[in-house]
Parts: sequence; structure tokens; C-alpha cells
Amino acid sequence: GINLQTVRSRELPDCYSFNVMITFDNQCHSGLVKIFLDIDFESSACRDWKISGTAEKNTHYLLVFDGFVILVCITSAALCTRSIILAVRLLKRFSLFFHENFNRKVCEDDQKEFLNGWYVLVIISDVLAIIGSILKMEIQSKSLTSYDVCSIFLGTSTLLVWVGVIRYLGYFQKYNVLILTLKAAFPKVLRFCCCAGMIYLGYTFCGWIVLGPYHEKFEGLSRVAECLFSLLNGDDMFTTFAQLKDTNTLVWLFSRAYLYSFISLFIYMVLSLFIALITDSYETIKNYQRDGFPLTDLQKFLQEHKDFPVTDNGHTDVELRDSMCYCCYCRRYDGAHIDVKMLQ
Repeated sequence: GINLQTVRSRELPDCYSFNVMITFDNQCHSGLVKIFLDIDFESSACRDWKISGTAEKNTHYLLVFDGFVILVCITSAALCTRSIILAVRLLKRFSLFFHENFNRKVCEDDQKEFLNGWYVLVIISDVLAIIGSILKMEIQSKSLTSYDVCSIFLGTSTLLVWVGVIRYLGYFQKYNVLILTLKAAFPKVLRFCCCAGMIYLGYTFCGWIVLGPYHEKFEGLSRVAECLFSLLNGDDMFTTFAQLKDTNTLVWLFSRAYLYSFISLFIYMVLSLFIALITDSYETIKNYQRDGFPLTDLQKFLQEHKDFPVTDNGHTDVELRDSMCYCCYCRRYDGAHIDVKMLQ
């Protein structure tokens, strides 16, 4: 097969080779023959073609644009990497200062003030965009035909870019509720999902072992997991119950106990607790926004020195200026003296 749609753009057409296989399965010798049709195709560039009589369209501009995108992504990734390295250096200096003068380690909340997770997201997005753009250039030049791989890289990069846009909404107190709630609820939700996941895996293996020979939706592990996830969301419940025939009374009774217990446990208990964790974090964030965020040791230290004022939402101005420079202004604090240093 030949795709002639690209000929209008004076590009070489895409050629497809099809491998068709028809299988007649008579292993059971029951008088019924199962027929399977498998079609595999492979795309490749049709070379040594001469295209004429179409409107001329130069694709070099697209290649130049892709090259510009790659250059911008490399610059962005390099700057974010530089900022992370400087932040790690500053964290080490601050940790050493606390250990030498106060004889204790810096807590995790203070360490998060130095490390910006958004930069990691930007670096991953830039790397995916660079790889996807290179594959796109190779596809346009008919050197590769990896359309699926290219689309995965570019699509994931686009997703991360739009997720990163949420970062800028965090500077507004009325728009950063989602970010703060997710940040506060994520550790608790992750621990809760680990516990619930063990129960979910138990139901998955149990359904595959017991109901696999009798139910179409329980024939494989992946299908069992997908079926239970749909039941967890209340989808296709009656069909799942009805498709299991009562030819074997013991298995039929077990299937009812299995499905009823899973639906009752996960819908009425697990999901309710899951929502309660997020709701509790949301209420906590609302109270913090009304009464003020609790200050960490680092923020208390900076609040005592007017060089680094603390914002209303409990974050230091370091977060607002970390894309330009990382500064550490330290004066006398409880008898300790640190010289003024700046890392750029």
C-alpha cells in the first residue's frame, strides 16, 4: 500500500507492506474450527520516486523550526540544571552552618525550600521534547518511520509543559489551592495507596486463579486488574455478574462473595478514606491561608533578618528569585557569624 497524501507537499510517499496470516485452529477436534486473522504492517519510505506536477512546498523551514525548538530546550534544560546544582551547593552550606552552630540537622521542610521540583519537571520535559523533535526531523527526511515513538515523546513533553504552567498560578493565593492541596496530600495518599494496593493485588490474583477458567474478564492478570478497576468506579457491574454461568455451584457462590466483598470494601471504605485524606488536606490549607502558614526553622531564621522577608503564604522570597540567583545572607545568629556569600 502507498499513501499518496504526502505527495501534495512534494514529499516522498509512505509505503506499507502487509503480512496477512489466516490460522485455522482444530486442536480440540470438536467439529468446530476457530479461524483467526492476523494482519501486521510495516511502514517504510518509498525511495527513488520522481514526483512532478504538484505544488512546490519547501520543508526546510520546518526543519529550521525544529532545530530552533531543540536549541531552546537545550538552553532551558541547561539553566534548570545549573539552578539545581547551585541549590544543592547552597543547601550543603546551610546544613554545615546548622550542624556547626546549632548541632542539629536541617529538617526536610527546610531542605525543600532549596530544591525546586518544578525544575526537574522542566528538565524532563525538555529532554523528551529534544528527543521527539530529533525523531520528527528524521521522519520528515524519510530516514525513520517511528511515528509511534515520536508521538509518545512529543505528547508526553506537551503534557508536562502544560502541567508546569500551573507553577505560575502558585504566585496567586486564590489560584494555588490545588497545588498546595496536592503537595500536602501526596505523601499521605501515597502511603494509603501502598496499603490499598496490597489488597487490590490480592483480589487480582485470587480472581485470576479461581474465576479465570469460567469468566471472560478474568482470563489474564491485566484483564482482571482492568475489570476490578472498572468495578471500583461502578462501571459494568451487572454484566460482570451476569456473564458467569451457574454451571458450577461452588464457583458461582465464590464469585458472588468475591465480587460483593470487593465492591463493598473498595467503594464504601477505600474510596471514602481516599477522598477523606484529600478533603482533610484541603481544609488544612484553607485554615493556613486564613490564619497563616506555620514557619519552619529556616523561615524563622530568615524572618529575624530583614534581608530575606517571608511572604504571607509562608514561603521565602528565595522561591521567587531562584531562577535568577541563589543568595545566602547570614549575619550574627545566636552568637554565630557567617560571611555574606552569593552563588550565581
